[in-house]
Amino acid sequence: MHMQWIVLFILSFLVSTAECNSHSLEFLSIGLVQPEDWPSFEQLTIFDRVTISYCSSVTEEEEPKHSLESKNMFKDCKSAHGDILESLHTIPAFINSTLYVVQRRRGCIQSANGTVYAFDAWAVNGKDFLNFDPYSLKWMSQSPTATTLEHRWNNWEARNHAFSHFIKTQCPLMLMNVKLRSINQHTDVRILAKPIPNTAKVSLRCHVTSTDKSVRAVYLIGEGATQVTVTGPLPSGDGSVILRLTAEISSQNMTKYGCKVQTSSHNISVLWDGDTHDGRHQWQILMIILCFLVIITIIFGVINLLLKFEKQKSHRPPSVDPQRVQQFARFMEYEGSAETRMVVISHIFGVHIPQKYQESQTHWEEMTTLWEEIYYDPEFHGPAFHGVKESCV
Repeated sequence: MHMQWIVLFILSFLVSTAECNSHSLEFLSIGLVQPEDWPSFEQLTIFDRVTISYCSSVTEEEEPKHSLESKNMFKDCKSAHGDILESLHTIPAFINSTLYVVQRRRGCIQSANGTVYAFDAWAVNGKDFLNFDPYSLKWMSQSPTATTLEHRWNNWEARNHAFSHFIKTQCPLMLMNVKLRSINQHTDVRILAKPIPNTAKVSLRCHVTSTDKSVRAVYLIGEGATQVTVTGPLPSGDGSVILRLTAEISSQNMTKYGCKVQTSSHNISVLWDGDTHDGRHQWQILMIILCFLVIITIIFGVINLLLKFEKQKSHRPPSVDPQRVQQFARFMEYEGSAETRMVVISHIFGVHIPQKYQESQTHWEEMTTLWEEIYYDPEFHGPAFHGVKESCV
C-alpha cells in the first residue's frame, strides 16, 4: 500500500523536474497502525526520481542504496520518525474514523535558475489532510476533518520553524551534495502477447525499461488495434523508468505489430516476432521437457541395472575344485581337534593359514607321517582312506 502512494507522489513532480539542470530531493515517510502491534515507520529518500536511501523504525539508521555515490549524506531518521509517531498519537482525536496510516511528503525542488520550491504535505488513510507553507509558517487543511488540527498545529511555532528550516535551507544544501553513480543509457523493449479467450483477438503488451531520462512515450506500430492504453514513464527506483503499452489486436497478421519508443535523440522500433505469443508454442516447450525427463529416466535405469549386476557378481560364490570338496567331506567323517581341522581345510582349499596355526600344521604333518608308519594297514583301511591320507599330506 505504501509503495502505491509513494509512486503517486513522485509522479506529481515529474513535470517539475523534467526541465534540464533542475533537481529534486524528496523524503517520503509513512506510519502504519497495525492491530495489536506497535506502530511502524518507513522512509524513502529520493533524488531525481531515484531512491538513494531507506530508513525504518527498526534501527532508525539510514541505509544508502547502491545508486548513491556520495558518502555520509544521511545518518538517521530519528526526527522524521518522531514526527510520525506524534501524529499517530494526536490525529485520531480529531477525525471521525479509525486511523490506519499517516503519509508525509516533504522536500525541495531546485530549478535551473536556482529557484527553490519547498513543500511538506500530509495525508491520512490515503486522503489529503494538511499542507504546510514554509514561507508563511501556516498549515492549510485539505479535508473537513483536518480543520481543528490545522489551528492546533498553527500554534506550534517552534516546530513550524524547524519544519520550514529543514525544507528551505537544509534540503537544498543536501541536494547540492547528492551524486549518483553513473549509469549507461540503455533502453530495453519487450513485446509479449496472450490470446483473449473466446475471441479471435490477442492482447499485446509492450514493456519498456530505460535508463535514458529523455524517454518520453511509447507508440503502437500497426493499424486496426483497439483498447490501446499507455502507462508511464514511471520511476522504478533504480534510476530507470518503465513504460507499458497494451492493445487488443486481431490474431491475423500479428507480426505486423510492434512498438516505437521516442527519446530526445532518436526513436527505437521493435516488431513483434510472434515467438513470445503465450500458448502458441507451449507444446514445443512441453516436448523438450518430456524428452529431457525420458533421457534422465533411461540413464537412471541403466545405472540401476549396472549396480544390480555388480552386486550379484560380488556375491557369487567362488569356484571350488570338486575333488577337493570330496576330500574335505571324507576328512570330516573322522574326529580331530578344531585347530587340526582348520589347518587341513586351509591346505585343501588353498587359503591363507593364520600365523597361530603355522606350528599346528607342521606338528600335524609330523604326526600324520608317524601315524602312517605305525598304524596304517592297507587291508583294514582300504584304498579309500589311503586316498584321503595322500590328499591331506
